[in-house]
Amino acid sequence: MSSIFDSLTLVEADGTVVPALAESWSNDSGTVWTFKLRPDVVFSDGSPLNADAVVDSLNLQIGTKGLALSTALYTRGISGVRAPSNDTIEIVTEQKDARLARSLANVNIFSAEAFRRLGRTEFSKRPVGTGPFTPDSWSSDGTRVVLKSVPTSWRPSIHVDRVEIAVVADSTARLQNILSGGTDISSNIDPDLISTIEAAGYQISIRPGPIVLTLALRTNGDAAEALRDRRVRVALNLAVNRENISKYLLNGAMEPATQLATPETVGYDPTIEPYTYDPDRARVLLDEAGYSDGFDFKGLVMTGQFPGDALIYQQVIQDLKAIGVRAEISSLPPIEFIRRRNANSWDGTDAIATFESHYRLGDISRAAEYYLCDDPRTTFCDSTLDELLYETYQEMDPITREQRLKAYNAHFQYLAPVIFITRYSAIDALSKRIKTFPMFPTGKMRFEQIELVED
Repeated sequence: MSSIFDSLTLVEADGTVVPALAESWSNDSGTVWTFKLRPDVVFSDGSPLNADAVVDSLNLQIGTKGLALSTALYTRGISGVRAPSNDTIEIVTEQKDARLARSLANVNIFSAEAFRRLGRTEFSKRPVGTGPFTPDSWSSDGTRVVLKSVPTSWRPSIHVDRVEIAVVADSTARLQNILSGGTDISSNIDPDLISTIEAAGYQISIRPGPIVLTLALRTNGDAAEALRDRRVRVALNLAVNRENISKYLLNGAMEPATQLATPETVGYDPTIEPYTYDPDRARVLLDEAGYSDGFDFKGLVMTGQFPGDALIYQQVIQDLKAIGVRAEISSLPPIEFIRRRNANSWDGTDAIATFESHYRLGDISRAAEYYLCDDPRTTFCDSTLDELLYETYQEMDPITREQRLKAYNAHFQYLAPVIFITRYSAIDALSKRIKTFPMFPTGKMRFEQIELVED
């Protein structure tokens, strides 16, 4: 998607918002935002990217009439868009929205004229954006796509004219593809394969990302009564040996999770004390809470979504059993897991695997919304957390807003509504042809900036 389309803004790896299709923006009244567009940008079909085209695209994606739920999440609260000049657009929000510039990094600008002319089905096969590539062909089963470069793009490709992307679910097959020269980049490499790949003379790229793997503890519905006690939730966190998981299961490629935020995320607070491995203290807390004999604990997770995740969950089971918690963690197919997540259908479940992702906004607010009391997907409810989060929505001063996000993060840490496990790192194997391997701040590959070694 990031190779085909552009957004008005982009969230950098350190959480700052930078220009993309918009060169600059300002907010004078709190509800009116003015965006100045980058000049001389054209769509892949040669038509100009001007203010009218941007307004047209945004109007198809605003609020409940948005073309996709994933887009509507980031355009909600927008009441109108207009073009006061050929290179300027104004976006009006229903109320102050401190996250608008961040949210727009997740809204792709496409040719609305082409969408209407081609129709939804045909446009999905021949999308018209402003990115450096456009699809050349798709496989019928969706597991392979070929992209060709667009020389007229405002960010044209340096070396790469053609990109072929294939879905290969089996990690062993991905390893063989890179070692045989069949692919140039193989993603989602298991940490235990790193040494094999490096020994064969290939490169490994490890990029820590703003995602934290947790087990969200249910304190509602039919979940174990013990989880309603903060002391029990803290005990579960003290029972997990994150250092061992990082060192022995992940070969040091991923760091232990210390809090909801990651260091590059707005809301991260280095003064927050992490939960360290202390099974003796965990047993004391369980005894104080009235669970000296432990309790039954059932979790549901997806595997194959996170490097080494199956082994990670097995280690968590062992660590919890060591303090008397009789843990059982089962895996669901991704489609079924997501269905249950959206429907909040977790009967008989005490914890679910959660990726606390800060990629989209570069701050912790989107992940925090899963813990709002009025969110139908919530596993945990605390009115103080809600109030702290709501305060950040309309706080337009970035310094004050960051302090409020830190306050939320600190209280989240105190309440321990999740078991923190590890932060995520993207692990890719690179062929000997790859000279430079740039990435979008959000972790997406920038094929247009890849440089290849000359033959």
